[in-house]
Formats: sequence, structure tokens, C-alpha cells
Amino acid sequence: MIRVVIKDSNRVVCEGIKALLAGVNDIEITDFYNTAEELTRRVRLSLPNIILYNSYLSNADDVAEIKKITNDYNKARLMVLSLNTRESFILKSIKAGAKGFLTKDTTRNELVEAIYTLRSGYDYYSKSITNILLNSYLKKSGESDGPLDKQLSILSERELEVLKLFSESFTNSEIAEKLFISIRTVESHKNNIMRKINLRTTVDLVKFAIRNNITEV
Repeated sequence: MIRVVIKDSNRVVCEGIKALLAGVNDIEITDFYNTAEELTRRVRLSLPNIILYNSYLSNADDVAEIKKITNDYNKARLMVLSLNTRESFILKSIKAGAKGFLTKDTTRNELVEAIYTLRSGYDYYSKSITNILLNSYLKKSGESDGPLDKQLSILSERELEVLKLFSESFTNSEIAEKLFISIRTVESHKNNIMRKINLRTTVDLVKFAIRNNITEV
């Protein structure tokens, strides 16, 4: 069972997220917290795997709260839900310890996929957030590096197919449909790719695909 807690000052929003996830058998919303102080004081009672941090103002105070939560309780992985897609806030949130970032228009399926991904030990960013992070990466890196033949040769043909589709912003379910495999198999391929070439986040996965001309920007 994946235990999830929500930090949000709006009880109605918390109940809405809980209702959204009610039909998922292995995800349980165990508690709601109105403030970061309340969360850090009581979080060890519910022992969550995932913390959903709902951000409204998306400012320096939120970044400070994210840092405090992740420092005080590092057994859970924190995911931000926010309307704010400013590059500076996204990057500061990640630096503060957030392992996932979703916009408020995310779908139920993407929310579930994000929770599963974080629980498996990997980061998760929605498509729009991934594009923002990649644009930042490309601006800083300038010319792309040449192909890393040795690392590419480690990957199987199917893993390269999965990598290409994922780097082109297809979701796990869309990749599964295109390749006639299960979603769990897609996740397994992605995990194997990241393990083989020593990557930690999904953004790193897309960067690798760009550097090696597996996908076009």
C-alpha cells in the first residue's frame, strides 16, 4: 500500500484529491495537513511514502516549506501541485527537495502514474514541466554532445524504442499501446534504461536522448 498525505489549507481540495484516488486499490490517503508546521509535527504518525504539497502562491515561502519538510522527514518523497510554471520556482522547488512537479490541470491517470513513479524511487514531472526544464538545460549546455556509443550499445532494441517514445512526451500508457505491451512492462524498461546508463530522473532520461540524437528538440 502506498501511503499518501496532502498538505493543503483547503479541506475541500484535500477531499477532492482523496475522492479522485479512491478507486486505486494500492494508494491510500492517510492524512491532511493545513500547514507545513503541522505536517512536520505529525507526519511520523502516518509514515507516508508520498507527500502531495499543494502550492497556491508558489513563492519563496513555499520553497522554504518544501525544504523544511524534506529535511525534517526524508522517508517520503514530496511532489508539488502548482499552477505556477515559472522556471525559477520549479528549479528552486526541485533544489529544495521536491521529487515531482505537476500542474493543476493534471489528469487522474497522470497523478496515479506520478505517485507510482515516485514510490519506485524515480522523479516525475508533467510534460509541460519537463519541457521547461529541458529548455533551461539546453540554454545552459549550448551545443549538444556527440553520441555516447558505449552507453547506447548497452540498451536493447526495445529499450531504445521506449526511450525514444518517452523522450517525445508519450506517457507510459501511450507507449504501452503503441508497442503492444503492458504499462508495467514500460515502467520496467524505463527503470532498466536508467539503471544501465546510471540516470536518476526522467529529465535526465530525456537529456540523454537529446544528446544522442535519439529524439529531436
